[in-house]
Amino acid sequence: MKYIEESYAGGACACPEVLRQYFDDGTIDGYERVLSEGKEAVVHVVSKSGSGGKTYYAAKVYKKREERGFKNRADYFVTQNMYKRRAMLAVRKKSRFGREVEEAVWQNRETAYLEELLAAGADVPALVKAGQDSFIMEYLGEGEDRALKLIEARGELDDPRGVLARLMRNVELFLRCNIVHGDLSPYNVLYHRGRAVIIDFPQASDPRRNPNAQALLLRDLRNLCAFFARCSVAADPERIFDDIWSRYRLNLM
Repeated sequence: MKYIEESYAGGACACPEVLRQYFDDGTIDGYERVLSEGKEAVVHVVSKSGSGGKTYYAAKVYKKREERGFKNRADYFVTQNMYKRRAMLAVRKKSRFGREVEEAVWQNRETAYLEELLAAGADVPALVKAGQDSFIMEYLGEGEDRALKLIEARGELDDPRGVLARLMRNVELFLRCNIVHGDLSPYNVLYHRGRAVIIDFPQASDPRRNPNAQALLLRDLRNLCAFFARCSVAADPERIFDDIWSRYRLNLM
């Protein structure tokens, strides 16, 4: 990832070069700091100054393919949005064109899913601006007071049973939108002042097209239920899966 040394409204600092596009179009005018680093991307805090002070945003910058720790997409990428035969063959052959197609689908799917889920009323970050190899979204927190990952916030959950119920409603809502998160865990849920928000969707898939979706959904449920079991909230992921998947298949959601 290339960085540039330049003075922005947020101060002189090393800013990822890919974020320059958002300075140029006026979406942001300040770079603050690195917020977190995951398998496939680094999230930065950026800002926009106004009469009421700074508004903070989170900027997700995808890592180069060779830098990512998450490279095995086989379970997630099955026939996802691959409508042209040439593109499908290129992806399977892992040609240069195929890798470019796969990369574009991988990145663009996350912002498309965020927009769709937000419109449906799901607890996901609001998308601000999508760009090349990155996008700007809602910052969860207030200034330096960032939202915690759910795994970090276990001791701060005033109503863990209510949080689990809310997350399960979101899983159902996702499925109603034909989306399975595929990597849902307490590491991909942010918690701030009673609000739980689900993040990280590049691996999400459409259960109508991905035959691995059922297994991915069950794994998501097991991850959440295992965490809340440590919060003294019992839930049976297999029973929950059978219920929501049956209603999904019968179009009763």
